[in-house]
Amino acid sequence: MLQEQKKELYDKTNALKQLNNQALQNYTTIAREPEYSPDFYEEVKPFADQVKAWADEWKPLAEKWVIEEKPPYFYLKQIEDTHDNLLISSVTSFQSDTKQKRFREMIQSIDYILSGMENELNLQK
Repeated sequence: MLQEQKKELYDKTNALKQLNNQALQNYTTIAREPEYSPDFYEEVKPFADQVKAWADEWKPLAEKWVIEEKPPYFYLKQIEDTHDNLLISSVTSFQSDTKQKRFREMIQSIDYILSGMENELNLQK
C-alpha cells in the first residue's frame, strides 16, 4: 500500500471518528430531550448521508490495508462490521427509543477499531 493511500486512510479514519463522536452527541441530545423530534430531511438524512459517504470511501481502503499490510489484530470482518455499525449508528443516534446501553457499546466498538487503526497507521509512518 502506497504511503499516500495510508495517509488517505488515516485521514478518513480520523473523519469517521469525529462523525462517530457526533453521533454520540446527537444521541445524548435526543436522550436528554425526549419531546424533541429531529427533522428527518434537515438533520437525520444529511448526517446519515455524510457518514455513508465517508464510510463507503473508507471501507475499500481499510480492506486493502488489512489485506496488504496484515496489521496485527485487524481482520476484514472487523472492517465490514465497523462499516455497518457506522451506518446504523448514524440513524439510530436520532431515535429516542434507542437503547442506551446497546448504542453506547456500538459507539465504543466503532471507536475502538478506528482508534486502533489510527495508532497502527501512525506506527507504519
